[in-house]
Amino acid sequence: MYTDVLLATDGSGTAREATDHAIALASAHDATLHAVYVVETRTAYDNAIVDPETVRENLRQEGEAATEAVRAAAGPDLEVVTEIRTGVPHEELLAYVREAGIDLIVMGSTGRSTMKTVLLGSTAAAVVEDADVPVVLVGEAESADAEPAVED
Repeated sequence: MYTDVLLATDGSGTAREATDHAIALASAHDATLHAVYVVETRTAYDNAIVDPETVRENLRQEGEAATEAVRAAAGPDLEVVTEIRTGVPHEELLAYVREAGIDLIVMGSTGRSTMKTVLLGSTAAAVVEDADVPVVLVGEAESADAEPAVED
């Protein structure tokens, strides 16, 4: 059913949860897993004393670590393609979907961005809104000792 699965990763907790799901889906369908990390062109430091290029280079290195962690988690039997792009995350992810012939997107429901929409990360919301292929959103698993939101 699926031949090319895109995993959008940013190294966050939800991205790590999404990695497990993406690996399972790609394995079950004998699909290629594409791990994509996007370095945002605008950062929270663009107007700060910190050099934005230094921040972007640090993010690129973080992206390399995140995509290689996906490759390691997938193991030797799953074909994994890694890609680091620069730009607006949802735009770059959707461009990659078109370019690579992706037929399923897996991503965390929220990432590490400091600006989130109320219930859904802004990148995830934009991808869901504009994607022409199915999107699987994965939330971060609750810890075993977390209090339930509603009691029985």
